[in-house]
Amino acid sequence: MSGDNLYGKQPIKFYSEEVTLTKVQLLEKQLSLGDKVTDLDEKHKEWSRKLSG
Repeated sequence: MSGDNLYGKQPIKFYSEEVTLTKVQLLEKQLSLGDKVTDLDEKHKEWSRKLSG
């Protein structure tokens, strides 16, 4: 199970050690960015609205 569907708690253990370590690093990076990720998502939506309008 990849754990990417965001439906409840997901295991961090994956099929290979390399994939598990990569996912842990990605999760740590995302947590360290915190609200910056949300802000970037909102900026992309804003830019999209401006470009399509």
